[in-house]
Amino acid sequence: MLGSQEAISIPVAYIETFAMTFGAFLIGYFGASLYHKWLSKRRQKTQTSELEALRNKVKNLQDELDRKADGVFRKDRMDEEYEYLQVRNRAFSDEVISEKVVEKEILPTINFERIGRSSAAERNELQQIVGIGPYTEAKLNELGIYSFDQISKFTNEDIEIVTKLIKFFPDRIKNDRWVEKAKRLKEITREDTDGDLDDSKKKIPNKKPTY
Repeated sequence: MLGSQEAISIPVAYIETFAMTFGAFLIGYFGASLYHKWLSKRRQKTQTSELEALRNKVKNLQDELDRKADGVFRKDRMDEEYEYLQVRNRAFSDEVISEKVVEKEILPTINFERIGRSSAAERNELQQIVGIGPYTEAKLNELGIYSFDQISKFTNEDIEIVTKLIKFFPDRIKNDRWVEKAKRLKEITREDTDGDLDDSKKKIPNKKPTY
């Protein structure tokens, strides 16, 4: 009788051991699977953030290169071209002076009613636009163009008029994308101004009126 009980209890012990082992295996397997999924999502989120940061960094570097590297080259090139024109004009000055009849050219006018008017007190640093050097900025100011807002409203007709008035090279304004860059700089300037205004409002304490 005792032998038969032991024979019955031995398989039950094996089954219990197997069940416990299998249960532990399932718990470990699913636990590890969930952990790896969580870890994978976390890594993916980190990589996405790093990639976005890199994209922003590349964009900022491109803007910086556009303003500094290429911008300085183009500005210097423009000043060199202006000096070359001055030398050439001096070389032909005798011919010009010797002419008896000089026909005065009728120059076009800028439509300030559409692009708006500005003044030296409201001027922006126009040399931030690639292709505008000290000479070009001075000529634009002489025409009454001082702000990014005015340049951002240029049409093809305005570009032709300004090109003729400052004796600029044809298609240079379009190739240097003055209008697009003026729009971007105008928005940046507006955001900076709004931010300064908000900060100044925060710094002004509320005072009770005194009687």
